[in-house]
Amino acid sequence: MNVTIKISSLFRRFTDGQEFVKVTGNNSIECLHELEARFPKMKRWLYDKQGNLRPQIWFFVNGQKISADDLTKPLNDGDELFFVLAISGG
Repeated sequence: MNVTIKISSLFRRFTDGQEFVKVTGNNSIECLHELEARFPKMKRWLYDKQGNLRPQIWFFVNGQKISADDLTKPLNDGDELFFVLAISGG
Protein backbone atom coordinates (compact mmCIF):
# COMPACT_ATOMS: atom_id res chain seq x y z
CA MET A 1 0.00 0.00 0.00
CA ASN A 2 1.15 3.52 -0.75
CA VAL A 3 0.63 5.67 2.33
CA THR A 4 1.43 9.30 3.00
CA ILE A 5 2.78 10.11 6.42
CA LYS A 6 2.11 13.66 7.53
CA ILE A 7 5.04 14.77 9.66
CA SER A 8 4.27 16.94 12.69
CA SER A 9 6.33 20.11 13.06
CA LEU A 10 8.30 18.56 15.95
CA PHE A 11 9.57 15.72 13.74
CA ARG A 12 10.23 17.70 10.55
CA ARG A 13 13.76 18.46 11.67
CA PHE A 14 14.47 14.76 11.10
CA THR A 15 12.89 14.69 7.63
CA ASP A 16 14.82 17.63 6.19
CA GLY A 17 11.74 19.80 6.66
CA GLN A 18 9.40 17.55 4.68
CA GLU A 19 5.78 17.78 5.83
CA PHE A 20 4.70 14.72 3.84
CA VAL A 21 6.65 11.51 3.23
CA LYS A 22 5.41 8.72 0.95
CA VAL A 23 6.01 5.19 2.24
CA THR A 24 4.77 1.70 1.50
CA GLY A 25 3.36 -0.62 4.11
CA ASN A 26 0.38 -2.79 4.89
CA ASN A 27 -0.23 -1.28 8.33
CA SER A 28 0.82 1.66 10.48
CA ILE A 29 3.76 -0.16 12.08
CA GLU A 30 5.23 -1.17 8.71
CA CYS A 31 4.91 2.42 7.51
CA LEU A 32 6.57 3.69 10.67
CA HIS A 33 9.46 1.24 10.23
CA GLU A 34 10.06 2.45 6.68
CA LEU A 35 10.05 6.05 7.91
CA GLU A 36 12.57 5.16 10.65
CA ALA A 37 14.81 3.42 8.13
CA ARG A 38 14.89 6.55 6.00
CA PHE A 39 15.24 8.95 8.94
CA PRO A 40 16.99 7.01 11.75
CA LYS A 41 17.47 9.99 14.08
CA MET A 42 13.71 10.01 14.61
CA LYS A 43 13.79 6.61 16.29
CA ARG A 44 14.95 7.77 19.73
CA TRP A 45 11.89 10.00 20.00
CA LEU A 46 9.52 7.16 19.16
CA TYR A 47 10.81 4.33 21.34
CA ASP A 48 11.89 3.94 24.95
CA LYS A 49 15.19 2.33 26.03
CA GLN A 50 13.57 -1.12 25.94
CA GLY A 51 12.54 -0.64 22.31
CA ASN A 52 8.84 -0.17 23.02
CA LEU A 53 6.83 2.47 21.23
CA ARG A 54 6.34 5.37 23.63
CA PRO A 55 2.74 5.63 24.90
CA GLN A 56 2.89 9.40 24.30
CA ILE A 57 2.93 8.78 20.54
CA TRP A 58 -0.60 9.09 19.23
CA PHE A 59 -1.51 7.81 15.76
CA PHE A 60 -4.18 8.99 13.38
CA VAL A 61 -5.32 7.40 10.12
CA ASN A 62 -7.20 9.74 7.80
CA GLY A 63 -7.77 12.10 10.73
CA GLN A 64 -9.17 9.46 13.11
CA LYS A 65 -7.21 8.59 16.26
CA ILE A 66 -6.38 4.90 16.48
CA SER A 67 -5.39 2.84 19.50
CA ALA A 68 -2.18 0.88 19.93
CA ASP A 69 -4.18 -2.27 19.13
CA ASP A 70 -5.06 -0.82 15.71
CA LEU A 71 -1.44 -0.27 14.61
CA THR A 72 -1.36 -3.65 12.87
CA LYS A 73 -4.74 -3.28 11.15
CA PRO A 74 -4.51 -3.08 7.35
CA LEU A 75 -4.28 0.30 5.69
CA ASN A 76 -5.75 1.16 2.31
CA ASP A 77 -3.85 2.50 -0.65
CA GLY A 78 -3.77 6.31 -0.38
CA ASP A 79 -4.39 6.50 3.38
CA GLU A 80 -2.76 9.27 5.38
CA LEU A 81 -0.97 8.39 8.59
CA PHE A 82 -0.15 11.06 11.15
CA PHE A 83 1.55 10.67 14.50
CA VAL A 84 2.21 13.20 17.19
CA LEU A 85 4.09 13.25 20.48
CA ALA A 86 1.43 14.11 23.03
CA ILE A 87 2.91 16.35 25.69
CA SER A 88 1.16 17.00 28.95
CA GLY A 89 2.00 19.05 31.95
CA GLY A 90 0.59 21.46 34.34
